[in-house]
Amino acid sequence: MQMKLVVNGVDHSLWLAENGLVRSPLVRQSRSIITLGGTEWRTEIRKHQLQATYVRLRDSTLAKLTTSLTAANPATVLFTDDDGNNLTRTMYWSGPTATAQKVEGGNTYYTGVSVTFEER
Repeated sequence: MQMKLVVNGVDHSLWLAENGLVRSPLVRQSRSIITLGGTEWRTEIRKHQLQATYVRLRDSTLAKLTTSLTAANPATVLFTDDDGNNLTRTMYWSGPTATAQKVEGGNTYYTGVSVTFEER
């Protein structure tokens, strides 16, 4: 199954590292109520959280990906869930974090590039 990550219409999937898209549940407004009869009722709202890690990127590629992020916050994100379904969600993002590794031929290369997305 090919994982997808499209942010504001720009496909980030090409630059994801191996195992570079980690999806985890994010629980909001978790509540628990115990009735007089002793029955416990629980409720919570489950959201998606994504951690995207990228391969070594050239400065122009990182600028392209960053431009797609800064187009809007929250961003429209298309991603693949664990069952292979393509989901489109509105997500807030933080990052990207990156480390400038070295300069070759007038181009700067970055490693450790990652972005975190949280569903709105």
